Amino acid sequence: MKLSKILFRRFSVLTMVSILLTAVLSTVVFWFVFSSQEEDDLKVYTDTVAQMYNSGEAAFELYDYDDEDMRITLVASDGSVLFESAGGEDADSMENHSDRPEFKEALKNGSSSSRRMSSTLNSVTYYYAVKTDDGNVLRVAKTVSSVVELFIRIFPAIILIMLAVFIFCIALSKRSTRVIITPIKNMSENLDNTPYEELVPLAETISSQQKEIKKQIQKLQLEKDKISTLIQNMSEGFILIDMDKNVLMSNHSASKLIGASEEQITGKSLIAYSRNEVVVDCVDSALEGTGKNGEATINGRVLQIMTSPVYSNERQNGVICLVIDVSAKKKAEKMRREFTANVTHELKTPLTSISGYAEIIASGLAKPDDVQGFANKIHKESGRLLALIGDIMELSQLDESSSNEDFSPVDLSGVAYEVAEDLRSNAEKHDVKITVEAASAVINGSRSRIYELIYNLCDNAIRYNRPGGRVKISVGECGGAPQIKVADTGIGIPEKHRSRIFERFYRVDKSRSKETGGTGLGLAIIKHIAEQHGGEITLESSENGTTFTVTF
Repeated sequence: MKLSKILFRRFSVLTMVSILLTAVLSTVVFWFVFSSQEEDDLKVYTDTVAQMYNSGEAAFELYDYDDEDMRITLVASDGSVLFESAGGEDADSMENHSDRPEFKEALKNGSSSSRRMSSTLNSVTYYYAVKTDDGNVLRVAKTVSSVVELFIRIFPAIILIMLAVFIFCIALSKRSTRVIITPIKNMSENLDNTPYEELVPLAETISSQQKEIKKQIQKLQLEKDKISTLIQNMSEGFILIDMDKNVLMSNHSASKLIGASEEQITGKSLIAYSRNEVVVDCVDSALEGTGKNGEATINGRVLQIMTSPVYSNERQNGVICLVIDVSAKKKAEKMRREFTANVTHELKTPLTSISGYAEIIASGLAKPDDVQGFANKIHKESGRLLALIGDIMELSQLDESSSNEDFSPVDLSGVAYEVAEDLRSNAEKHDVKITVEAASAVINGSRSRIYELIYNLCDNAIRYNRPGGRVKISVGECGGAPQIKVADTGIGIPEKHRSRIFERFYRVDKSRSKETGGTGLGLAIIKHIAEQHGGEITLESSENGTTFTVTF
């Protein structure tokens, strides 16, 4: 309950009690004052009448002092009534007054007073008696209302006064309550300005607690910021869900992976976040107290969903969901499987040929004239096998080597001329003309790797060219970036194969590759070397030839 209500209620009760007590006590006090005044007036009146009587007035002349509020009685010394002013009363018929206390005391002491309550008339009669000079007793009586009767008479006025005073006091109580409460309310803004001395210990305690609370809040905020920073910078998606499946928190990675706006997620149901069956099933399982893992494909990504129940004070109050992008891992696993299968196949083919020809020679089934031909075929297949193993080892080295290993300034034009010179005899053998058009272009890299890059590009261009064709090596800068172009007039690459030609062991025409002796790893090596040097390789191809461009 509010303090203002308590104060107002107590003020109101106090006001009501005060008004009632004031009314009752005022009436009683007024009655006693009034009664005392009546007694004094009665004494003065009696003394006046007695003086007139003692001066020699006849008894019947006491009628001249008759008053409707006063009753005059003259009593003889023996108690018989000599005169009674009350109308309709016969003095001779009245009872003897010798037993009246005021009569007896007046005879003895000269004067006396007394009062008698009438319960039937609800009134009080005051008596005052004096002894006259002739030995008689003159008594005057006056009847007034009792205090109860007086209160009943003035009760309507008291009620009106009480009502007026009560309304005034209620208004004053409201104002007083407001005056008392307002400074206490203002303490929340400034505890140093304590309105009441009694509140100083409380204000000091609150101030001390506030300082401690601020320290704790700052500490908690710091911890919260650390956790929030950690969560927001996680590469894994993080989602915190309550028992009603409402998202309490999520990071940018989760929104990016599942494909939702982070601002639209928090505070909403998980269904509004993702309707993926795997996600919902894993969350449902965790809500039942059992963590679960699953894989889902969302927006072309393979995602691993991991959910776990969250407990606090041995009571489950939510679920944590981690979303991990395993697309690259899956792709790498697939590539490894394909690579292993391709390596096995590529190695098995020449080994089978070598084993077959060697077995024929060893068994003596080969004619002497055929041994030379079989030996040449064994030599050719073993060379192909060695080339394949060499390319595999080179790819392995490229995968493991750092990007800036043994780098130094390399002039691309010098390497281009060297490659052209080394391949000239091979080009003439295939009836292909190789030319170089180069300007100085220097990069920071490995000269042997750059040599291999240009060599493989030119070797492919010669191998897949037409008789009488041309291979042109161009070196220079384009927009300030060093660039190498190797253009041929060969058979071209169909569009459907262009996106995959840099894959390991991928061949456009497998039958022609066997004829040309390729291993299917040349372009994969080229791509690795280009990426190792921060380069980008692109191609343009048509039926009239292909152009590979490497821009550093």
